Amino acid sequence: MPDGPSDAVTLRATFLRYLALGGCDACQLPETGLLVWGAHIFGDEKHSEDTKGLDFEGATLPHDLGLVFCHIPDPIILRSAKVKNLFLHGSVVKAAIKADRLQAEGGVFLREAKLAGKVQLLGARLGSNLDCDGAALQAKGEALICDRMQVEGSVFLRGAKITGEVRLLGARLGGDLDCDGAELQAKGTALICDGAKIAGAFFLRGGATVSGCIDLTDATFGSICDDPACWPPELILNRCRYGAFQGNDAPMDSDMRLKWLALQKPKKYGQDFWPDPYEHCAKVLREMGHGAEATKILIEKERLQRKARQERLYRDLEQAREEWTNSPEENSTNISAESDTGKLLRLRLHLTLIAIWDGITGFFVGYGRKPFDAVWRGLIPLWIVGTFVFANAERHGAIKPNLPQIQLNPAWVSCAADQRGQLDCFLNHPDAASYPRFNAFIYSADTLIPVVSLEMQSYWIPDDRSDRGMLARGYLWFHIAMGWALTLLTVAGFSGLIKTDNTK
Repeated sequence: MPDGPSDAVTLRATFLRYLALGGCDACQLPETGLLVWGAHIFGDEKHSEDTKGLDFEGATLPHDLGLVFCHIPDPIILRSAKVKNLFLHGSVVKAAIKADRLQAEGGVFLREAKLAGKVQLLGARLGSNLDCDGAALQAKGEALICDRMQVEGSVFLRGAKITGEVRLLGARLGGDLDCDGAELQAKGTALICDGAKIAGAFFLRGGATVSGCIDLTDATFGSICDDPACWPPELILNRCRYGAFQGNDAPMDSDMRLKWLALQKPKKYGQDFWPDPYEHCAKVLREMGHGAEATKILIEKERLQRKARQERLYRDLEQAREEWTNSPEENSTNISAESDTGKLLRLRLHLTLIAIWDGITGFFVGYGRKPFDAVWRGLIPLWIVGTFVFANAERHGAIKPNLPQIQLNPAWVSCAADQRGQLDCFLNHPDAASYPRFNAFIYSADTLIPVVSLEMQSYWIPDDRSDRGMLARGYLWFHIAMGWALTLLTVAGFSGLIKTDNTK
């Protein structure tokens, strides 16, 4: 490939344009089009930068145009042009390629090309692929601009080295966006696909490296095929939609997907939290058969969303406190001072109650995502504790019959002075032979679960005439209250009242 002008391989841009458009009757192009190999092509126009280079603006090229391993120091202008296929394999282009609104029946092929200026394909329409495999693009700001581009095939950036932003805003791809092995470097956003619709997959594997942010806001993909080793330092997934995770390297477990979601930095953009990416990720995992992993994603989403709400309330509290501190004149009257103090107290109380409620619902029912956790974390431990408490009370005779007629029965009354204890004396009396015996295990369950009646609670109650009985009676009220609370919490979890959305 030539490094500069040479009499043997130098072509004027105007002459090349003349040949490509079929202007020479004596040298008609073959059906395969015009192929130039290893030439130095220089712009020979005397006008502005836009017309100095190889200018095909608005032209219709009836065949393919191939500039292979050529050296082109000036712009290539293809705005509103029509061409079969454009080949720039291995060529060095020192200036921009301006191909806005280009219409290609086939594709645009930039394999192994070295491009030192912007490549602009705004609003272009390609019947095949945009192939940049192995290409090196370097530009200040945007390197590859494909906003609103429509491609029937795929966009290939495999092994490409791109310094500058790759833009696909509002693009429509019938195939894939393949970044396997690509090196994307940018100070801000390395790849932005805001609003893009990509029917195939988004590939980010094979040792790909990204030094900037990948912005997939409002983008749609058929699937995502990624490798955690290739994830960017920052990711934006708000309103991004995809149908599945695919590939051997793509993680399906919640731990890795939570790390993937955590690459987002909503506070950088003035937002407390983006719940949508978590909900959609959980939806996809559930549809793929990973229901347990989806639930973990949603629980973490609830935790982060509630944490963001608490942080917002805390900011409101701090702002109110600062306003109250910085307004001494307004706070000089008693009425104003009492009003502001009341506002601060209300905000503090609200924040405290929210924090307590979030802690309780998170621990016992997973914010409504795991209602059965209330059984394992609340009801069963209380059942066991209650069994020991009530068994200890029975062992020391601090349990008595709960029926008034039994408490007035001569057998019970006559046992009050017995040395064995009133309870033991009564249980050994013939009149108590048919009375249900106390069972601490069943009694604990009967008093704990309000929707279950085992009839033990109606027959026995801790005897508050002794210290142990008073403690057991006090615990009984706590036991009953916690049973109701945990049962209602479980029901609320199943009904979806606790969740912050309707995601299943």
